[in-house]
Amino acid sequence: MKEYLYHGQAFGVDADITDPGPYKLPQHGKCGLTDGKPGQLNGQHDGYTMPGGLSHGPCVTSVNAMPEDKDGFFRSEVRATVDNLRVEGKSLLSVDRITVGVISVFRRQWFDRPGHHARRTRVLPLDCSLVNLTLDGAPLDAPLPAPFKYSADQREAYLTADEPDATVEADVRQAIIDTPSRTIYIRNFGRIFFGEWTLIPGENFQPVHQIGMLRMAFSSPPSGGGTGGGTSGGGSGG
Repeated sequence: MKEYLYHGQAFGVDADITDPGPYKLPQHGKCGLTDGKPGQLNGQHDGYTMPGGLSHGPCVTSVNAMPEDKDGFFRSEVRATVDNLRVEGKSLLSVDRITVGVISVFRRQWFDRPGHHARRTRVLPLDCSLVNLTLDGAPLDAPLPAPFKYSADQREAYLTADEPDATVEADVRQAIIDTPSRTIYIRNFGRIFFGEWTLIPGENFQPVHQIGMLRMAFSSPPSGGGTGGGTSGGGSGG
């Protein structure tokens, strides 16, 4: 393996509101790697209020792509935090804090090993939560799948083992497959989607993992949609 290319992007809030409006919130607080090299980046946004629609407090994002360590590991951590996201229409949706992250690990020694997983970067959610998600003051239940709730020890064991744990691999696969089911329909509001975990082709067609913590698709004023807390991670060797 000649080099490893890191991927890491994060934003706090991204939205496109058409009524009232139009209002565009272009990835507030965003930061991200541009060259695939190790490095640390940070982003922030002080907050935003749209009359009669969407508002949020401070957003903080970070990407930490760490240089190869003495054991041949390449590691990156991508995080985003959003405070006090609110959407006011015929109903009031609010969440006190959104946190989302993704951790990616690859090891040089894996690259030339046999097996379908040898050249695949291992990726897991990192410290994800929706604190006090409510609709008109009543709690909304938004249960996340197993990989979102792993302890630090569980994550580390999977990410660094010579052979990936089959149970964790199955959990990850099912969490991605079940992404469309993690949705709540709200009458006279629209739909919210939580813990969206999707894959897109990256460098050398190795997958980039995207996690959107809370996406909203509005069906009545405010019209449009948006996402609170977005991260993506991964990488590829070559």
